[in-house]
Amino acid sequence: MMSELPVASAVRAIAEEKKVPEALKKTLSVVDGLLRPRTAFISLHDERDGRLAVAVVRGRSDERVVAVEPGEGPSGRAFAERSIVRDGAALAIPMLAGDEPVGTITCLGGARLREPLPEEVEEALFALAGSAALVVALARAREDLERRGRELRIALEGLRERDRVRDSVLSHLSHELRTPLTTIKLYLDMAQGGKLGELGERQRHAVAICQRNADRLLRLINDLLLTARLEAGQMALDPRPLGLRSVMNEAFSLLGDELEEARVKPALSAPLGEAFIRGNRDRLVEAMMHLVERGLEGRREGTRILVDVVPEDRRGVLRLLHEGLHLPPEEVEHLFSAFRADGGRSNLGLAIARRIVSLHGGTVQARATADGLWLEVSFPLYAGAVATGARAPSPRPGEILVVEDDDDCRNGIVEALTAERFRVRAFSDGREALERIRQSPPALLLLDLRIPGVDGARLIREVREGAGPTTPIYVISGAIDGSVGQEDAWGAQVDGVFEKPINFPFLLERVREYVTPA
Repeated sequence: MMSELPVASAVRAIAEEKKVPEALKKTLSVVDGLLRPRTAFISLHDERDGRLAVAVVRGRSDERVVAVEPGEGPSGRAFAERSIVRDGAALAIPMLAGDEPVGTITCLGGARLREPLPEEVEEALFALAGSAALVVALARAREDLERRGRELRIALEGLRERDRVRDSVLSHLSHELRTPLTTIKLYLDMAQGGKLGELGERQRHAVAICQRNADRLLRLINDLLLTARLEAGQMALDPRPLGLRSVMNEAFSLLGDELEEARVKPALSAPLGEAFIRGNRDRLVEAMMHLVERGLEGRREGTRILVDVVPEDRRGVLRLLHEGLHLPPEEVEHLFSAFRADGGRSNLGLAIARRIVSLHGGTVQARATADGLWLEVSFPLYAGAVATGARAPSPRPGEILVVEDDDDCRNGIVEALTAERFRVRAFSDGREALERIRQSPPALLLLDLRIPGVDGARLIREVREGAGPTTPIYVISGAIDGSVGQEDAWGAQVDGVFEKPINFPFLLERVREYVTPA
């Protein structure tokens, strides 16, 4: 009997119908052809009042065509029990979208309803009801999505307005706080320079104290405003390659007066050469200044601040010892808390330093020892620019493999390397390159990250996990923007990075560290 019924095509037609009323009418039309009831109707569950409301009716008027509660009458029972319900000459079929009922199809009267239904007819009814239920569920999902979209747009506009207000307040606050300080510092400088008349020794001393405290107040205002920008996510880094040792030297230079006043001697060493990272120089200098300043209060003459900078395990590590600075354990525990709830000391500068370091993908840790307070700062190395001294690799003969899908860039690299008498093989497809590496690991691998076949991150993983675990790998990419966490997929597995546009003399210098010319 199933083959005699146009059920399969009807199910498809109903499922393709996007308008719920039309889909329900088509469903009742097919049901009427199957069962020939006197009356047929479809009830849909109303989530607002929980009742089954009549949506579409076909046939004669019947007093039983009314809204019902789940479990009430044939329609309500079919909905609640998720199964076909027969009650005399009444038949109700649940409309199931997956396992969830959305309504029922109810047929009343007619000769066919007084007889048992063949199994294939029941299957056809379930298929029709399920197809109609799917249309209803999808329509409700669209409505819900549109409603949520409207709510999100309203919420987003509210957030944007809040951001605009916050930005305006910060701008106004910055102006209102810095303007009077500018005037104060101007006149203090004029007085110190003798522009307002000659000063005696006591007056010069008083003016110097005022200048120092005006500078401290300005730093505090800057810190508070910087904290607000950090919390608002408004810190633009614009990262560039830079050296940790040079950053620390600049911080010491800017703190020269404070170091002299505290009678503290800084000592900076970099036994393995400069450690290069990528970052915003101004922000990192500011962070290092905060780390140094924490140890300047209450210092004794002759104490030192010792700083070591080393490239270590693909990280640029800076270790700073505040010699003789012994803090209680509870203070070390809260060393990076900007504002402590227990009424303890605020460490706003250190909290800012940690946030700046974190934005650069780095970490800051503190520990108390018998020597004093150690602060350790660690950043991902900008590996392509690291001078590692004694750790420099030994060059060896072999092939350089270049993987780059841009023809001009690939050809330029090959030409530059070939002109220096290196053996080079180039591929534009990651899968082909991987096959070559499996056959014969190269002396050096240079690859772009965005390549077809096998992308760069996966190619690096495949090489490290078996194809060439000891092969030096340098990434060549224009997609690196310094975002925190962007390089997690491959950063710890490569030996260096060259950013586009490539500095070819620098590239050749690095290549010679790994490969000897043919």
